Parts: sequence; C-alpha cells; structure tokens
Amino acid sequence: MSSNDILLNQINTVAFVLSVGLSLISFALGIVGLVCNVFVFTRPSLRRQSCSLFFFASTFYDLYVILIVIPVRILSNNFNIDSANYNLVCCKLETFSFFASRTISCWLIAAATIDRFLHSSSNASIRQLSSLKTAKLTIVIISIITIPLVYSHMIGYFLITNVPDRFGNVMSVCNGQIGIYRTFLGFWYMVWYSFFPSFIMLLFRFTYIAQSSSTS
Repeated sequence: MSSNDILLNQINTVAFVLSVGLSLISFALGIVGLVCNVFVFTRPSLRRQSCSLFFFASTFYDLYVILIVIPVRILSNNFNIDSANYNLVCCKLETFSFFASRTISCWLIAAATIDRFLHSSSNASIRQLSSLKTAKLTIVIISIITIPLVYSHMIGYFLITNVPDRFGNVMSVCNGQIGIYRTFLGFWYMVWYSFFPSFIMLLFRFTYIAQSSSTS
C-alpha cells in the first residue's frame, strides 16, 4: 500500500469518527433541550398561551428530527444501513418526511413571531387574532396543507440510483433525479427552510419596533 493510500485511509477514518461523534453529541444535546422544552411549555402558566402552543408543536417536530432523522442519517451516511436505499416507497416517504419535518418546525417558530406581534398590537381587533383557536388552525394549515404541498414533488422525483462511495464501491442511494431537479431542490429547500422563515421573523420584529416607536 502506497503512502498516498495510507494517508487517504487515515483521512477517511478521521472523517468517519468526526461524523459519528458530532452526530451523537447533537443527538444527546438535542434530547436534553427538547425534553426541557416539553416541561417548560406544558407549565400551567404557559399552557393557555398561543405562542407557547407554537413552540410546543415545533418541539414535537424537532423530536422527530432528533429521534428519527439523526439516527437514520448516522446509519445511512456512515454504515450504509438505510432501507430507503433499497425500497422505492421507503425512499420517497422517508426523504419527504425528513425535509417536511424540519421545515415545519421553522415555520411554526416564525408563526410564533407573528403571534407575538399580533398580541402586542395597540389595535384591539388585531390583538384578538392572537388566540389559541388561531394558533391551532395555523398549526394544522402549516403541518397538513402548506409544507406537504411545498414538498409534494419529492414523491415523484426521488429515485434509487447507483453511485460510487468514498472507497469506489458502487452502492444504491435514494436521491433526487439527476439534472435540473437536484439544483431546483437545493434552492427550493433553502428558500422554504431558511429564507422565508427568517425573513418573516425579521420582518415582524422590525415592524414591531417601528410600531413601538410610533406609539411612544
């Protein structure tokens, strides 16, 4: 074995250890943080608050990510153990649920920001929109209608393909169709998972500041 092969194996080993180690740390810290969230948002003083309901619902989607998504990714990325790589139905449903759950969690936090803006409004009619009834309806719309529709194309465009791994061995992988769709999916996920929720939170934060300044 040449020195280059030895170096490459060492780099692969270090990358493997770091990947598994960091994933396990994220898993442990995530469990602790989310369990604390459950205890906090179920307290009697917060249970009837619409804002708490958004965070509570978001916590359950994050629990799905921590308890299901991270372990599956650890097994898939590091040990090539994932039924989605061999079963087309599992491939489509698994990737769809993984993308949707993370995005729903972010949108529920953005909805909590809107709820706080409504709750602090000087207009009584606007303040009435901040209620448990509105929060429950919003959670249902985001979780069952909006985000599932946003990612519904994944059901049709995700396939099982054969690709070489880091060692040069051919393996089956669940992935989006090669070409324009993969580029589209990357931008689509960035927009719905990162850009829109962040933009909404910033927008209503600055709107709240402007509103507070005008009334002071």
